[in-house]
Amino acid sequence: MEALPTRILDMVGKIQVHLRSPLGAKLPLHKHGEGTQGLAVLLLFQAFTEANLAEVYDPDSTAILALEEPEAHLHPSAIRSLGQFLNQLAGQILVTSHSGDLVSRVPILSLRRLYSKNNETKVGMVLPGLLSPRETQAIDYNIRLTRGAYLFSRCWLLVEGESDFHIIPLVAEALGYSQDETSFSVLEISQVTNKGEPFIKFAKALGIQWFMLADGDAAGADYTNRAQKYLEPSEVLGDRAYNLAAVDLEHEFWYGGFDTFITNLVPTPVQANIKATAAGNVPNEVKSLIKTAIITAGGKPAFAQELFAEIKRRGSGSVPPSIRGVLARVAQLAGG
Repeated sequence: MEALPTRILDMVGKIQVHLRSPLGAKLPLHKHGEGTQGLAVLLLFQAFTEANLAEVYDPDSTAILALEEPEAHLHPSAIRSLGQFLNQLAGQILVTSHSGDLVSRVPILSLRRLYSKNNETKVGMVLPGLLSPRETQAIDYNIRLTRGAYLFSRCWLLVEGESDFHIIPLVAEALGYSQDETSFSVLEISQVTNKGEPFIKFAKALGIQWFMLADGDAAGADYTNRAQKYLEPSEVLGDRAYNLAAVDLEHEFWYGGFDTFITNLVPTPVQANIKATAAGNVPNEVKSLIKTAIITAGGKPAFAQELFAEIKRRGSGSVPPSIRGVLARVAQLAGG
């Protein structure tokens, strides 16, 4: 009879791990929550690979660690810390995740996105050299580090300005196209280098569908002309982009039957002043009324909420056909 097992694995299986608090108290690992237990296992794995991997196996051995949704049961801050911790581990780390917080800490070139196309599972990835350093910086700043959840969307709707960013999601909800249920995200591209082209390149590399909504002016035409470079051979521009008939989204709603609603947001005395100043120049008068209505409402986000309430009061059929068509196309792309 032997007092201790001769097999190391048998012995290790009986070892109890304790975590010590800053005050000195020790609690067995199984008394902690599942998130803490999971992190402790990773720390033990790291300690083993650093201390024993080369000795037990081969001097050139490299660890491979596979984790399935390690973010489970962790606080969002702990999830982001976990992402940074995984980047420090030696060897190859394979992680499947549903967490935008975790993905936000993964370098772009390390991302792999699984998606379905023609009933086949594809792997989307960004190949080295596809994006310039400045384009990578734009994606990091606007998507990965701040909106990691966007990487799980099936379609991106690229919009030109701030008003579109605030109004379109609310209009989509009024039409029954919830962003979460339809699986699309709205991204503003006016402040992105090269008119948002990095977003299109990034989306195509990862297998994310995309569509662009631009204004009906010269600047909007420039946006859609750039988008045309990224069409597939079988596609036409209308499959991936649309220019409004009006100069911007607010004007599109004005000429789509919401002129009275917008005018009523402006105090009557101010309406009179605007009319007098315009002196019969209707485009200038409309532009001033829209601008003043936005200011009176409390800014573009507040104006979007006012517009949303009016659409709900009138019914989804009151939304201009152009906007309905764009959102229907986005829903179609998101549906595969």
